[in-house]
Amino acid sequence: MKRVNLVLQSKGGVGKSLFLWFIAQVEKENKTAFIDLDESTETSATRLGSIVGESRVRHFKILNENKKLEREKILNLFETLAETKTDNWFIDFGASESEEFRRLLEFDISAKGLSDELKDLGIELRIFIIIAGRDALISCLRYYNAMKVVISDAIPFVALMNEGTFGGLESIEQGANALTNAGIEFKKFGGLGESESARDVIRLITEQKDPSSLNFAGRLTYKKGLEQVQKILE
Repeated sequence: MKRVNLVLQSKGGVGKSLFLWFIAQVEKENKTAFIDLDESTETSATRLGSIVGESRVRHFKILNENKKLEREKILNLFETLAETKTDNWFIDFGASESEEFRRLLEFDISAKGLSDELKDLGIELRIFIIIAGRDALISCLRYYNAMKVVISDAIPFVALMNEGTFGGLESIEQGANALTNAGIEFKKFGGLGESESARDVIRLITEQKDPSSLNFAGRLTYKKGLEQVQKILE
């Protein structure tokens, strides 16, 4: 069976690209490939391509001219993946694409129906939903809860808390407690801190440079972020 991982959140700027950048770092020696569906920007595809090679990154458009997802487009994409030789895919959904995917599961085809059809094609889905803090938290939780309802237990899904968007250590702890109290099981990533070395890692991503160019402190920060993502994938 092929594994197709969807990275979703209808709120922009929550850290999907950061998560996928670390995924690419973890998987660069493997045959994992990536798809960028975000029509608002193609920077994710460019950044990932600089790590794993352009041949392992594709950019697709799944929305029509009215910014609505057509059932055939997403199903044709899955069918295309089923025919490839690659067994592990990560798909970056933009904010609009994430919301349209939720609507697809709510109004068009059930999560169980989609999962069953994809299994017949030889595909198992796994969904990652990013949750960011500060002013994005309410929107992120609203999307997570809506997706939880439509997914039910039909597709495995994981909530990911982006620690870097919650502020300092105290705010991160408070955010984690809030998610736990809300009954959300989650894993953490993006815990780079607020130091200069953390800013160096972010600049590294923006400028598409290799982690070997970081200084000692920066490499330790990078390693911390890498280890968090490795645990998520275990």
